[in-house]
Amino acid sequence: MLQSMTLLATLSTAEDIRSSIDERRAGRDPSAQEPQPVAASYLRNAAGDLQALLMQLLLSHVNLRYDHDAELALAVRHFDERMKLRRIVRLLQGMHQRLLSLYPDVSEQLVEEARTVHRDAEALLDSDVEAFVNELGPVLERGLSLAAWTEHELPT
Repeated sequence: MLQSMTLLATLSTAEDIRSSIDERRAGRDPSAQEPQPVAASYLRNAAGDLQALLMQLLLSHVNLRYDHDAELALAVRHFDERMKLRRIVRLLQGMHQRLLSLYPDVSEQLVEEARTVHRDAEALLDSDVEAFVNELGPVLERGLSLAAWTEHELPT
C-alpha cells in the first residue's frame, strides 16, 4: 500500500511539472502580469475547481472524524485528503497571482484573503495528523468563501 501511495504522489508531482512546462511553452508565465481576459478566465475556472475540491475534502473530513475505519483505510483516506489539499494549494497560488494581475479591478481585501488562505492551506500540508484533522474545517470554510468572493468580484 505504501508503494502505491508513493507512486501516486510521484505521478502527481510529475503532472504538476509537466503542466508548468506546458504553460511556459504556451507563453504563460505565472510570475508575470497577465492581461485581464486571460486572468479572469483562469480565475473563473479555478474558482469552480477550488469549490469542487473543497467540497470533496469537506465531505471526506466529516467521514474521517466520525467513521471508525480500520487503521489502513484511515491512512489511505488521509493520504487522499493531503493530495487534494496539495492541489488546492496550487490552485490558490495561481488564483492569488491572477488576482494580483487584476488589481485594482478587484479589491485589495480579496487579494489579501487569497494570500492568507493559500498560506494557511500550505501550512496545513506540513502539519501532523491531529492538527490536520482539527484545522482542516476552518481552512475549507475560508477557501469556499474565497471561491465565491472571487466569482462575485471578477470583472465581466
